Amino acid sequence: MRSDQDENRRYEAIDALRAIAVMLVLIFHYTSRFPADYIGFDHQMTLPWQGIVGVFLFFIISGYCIAMTAERSGTVWMFWLQRFTRLEPALIACIAITLIVVAALGLPGREVSALDGLKNASWITLFAPTPLVDGAYWSLLAEAKFYFVFGLIFYLWPNRVLVLFTSFTVLGAIAQFSGLWRDHQALIFPFKGIAMPYFLFPYSLFFLMGIAARRSTRTVQTVVTAGCLVVVVKLWGDSAFSAWVIALSILGVIGVQLRDIKIWRSVSYIGLISYPLYLLHQNVGVAIIRWLAPWIGSPYLRIGIAFCTVVAIAAFVAWTVEHRFRRRIEIYAARLMSRAATPA
Repeated sequence: MRSDQDENRRYEAIDALRAIAVMLVLIFHYTSRFPADYIGFDHQMTLPWQGIVGVFLFFIISGYCIAMTAERSGTVWMFWLQRFTRLEPALIACIAITLIVVAALGLPGREVSALDGLKNASWITLFAPTPLVDGAYWSLLAEAKFYFVFGLIFYLWPNRVLVLFTSFTVLGAIAQFSGLWRDHQALIFPFKGIAMPYFLFPYSLFFLMGIAARRSTRTVQTVVTAGCLVVVVKLWGDSAFSAWVIALSILGVIGVQLRDIKIWRSVSYIGLISYPLYLLHQNVGVAIIRWLAPWIGSPYLRIGIAFCTVVAIAAFVAWTVEHRFRRRIEIYAARLMSRAATPA
């Protein structure tokens, strides 16, 4: 178990992992995610990976960092508040930017209304089928459910968190492989079955590996990681996809624990703005790529322009919204909670 004296500082290795994760997703979406005729390319590009492998890496990082956050949050309410203030300001800004850009440049089949944008910002998408402002937002819903489950487990049984989350993951695996209630109409996203809506399976595998990296010894980490990767092979077989997932999982489990290593500043910076970059990259970037097609024939040049533009917008959101208001909102909300808890 880690016992770092200053957990408030940023670690370059974790930012580097975030950069790798978001770039794996972004490159896939800008090249292979859409048909060539939709995105305006003269041929269909293919990559050896799928974008979701980057999301799995994000989940490992999240498992580690959320366990770290919970250790110093005090109460479950403060933990949930910190998670909300981490996500919400940048989410609102990115939803607004995405709606404006898509309305201005066009993105056929992927436009949503302002009302749907409001529902996304208020997390109604968790409980009622609603078009997502950007398809990439599905992972936010998985993260939100993870925060809820982990918070309950950690603050009720802090010394049993790894065992209990492992049990939670095993229950999800049983539901998945047995087909139990596969057609059940769930009350929470993605609204079908019980394995994914209620037990977060298979995403819980990656959260679990991150939790183990934070909350256990090297031996236990190795056992947990090996067990999760065996399930990965069971899910996706002896495939290139499984190989990517296994490689990135091992990288993630090792990487989140690295300290005092130097990473290129540009790589760390991408990791630092990875949250708004993830929220913006797909619909905004693809809209730009499509819009540039009549004037710029080279798909690679259009991809480069879209990437630079989205990075610039994400940096703007990170520094003017995410990092500027997050702490202020957290302090204000904490004061309100303290006053509400104080007897008159």
